[in-house]
Amino acid sequence: MENAYTDKEMAGATHPGVHVQPINIVVEVNGRNHHVRFDFSPVTGRQIREAAGAPLTDDLTRLIHGKPSGGNIGLDDRVEIHNGDHFLALPTGTVS
Repeated sequence: MENAYTDKEMAGATHPGVHVQPINIVVEVNGRNHHVRFDFSPVTGRQIREAAGAPLTDDLTRLIHGKPSGGNIGLDDRVEIHNGDHFLALPTGTVS
């Protein structure tokens, strides 16, 4: 029996960074969680902010076990994301 591949699966095989399964992340903005879905990784800090509705001027950091990790993610910084990752957007100057 032959294996059948979807267009999305083939895209992942021919275009690194395109994922067969969507990548769901959570970005906390102004105390509210925003669920964001991407079909590719890495993404930029700008893409995360825009998708979550966070101001581009906000600082952005990854949360690991509920604590900020890695400092501020700049607008043009590329971030490898994984399903279930959490991020926090805060007013400028909050994340060091």
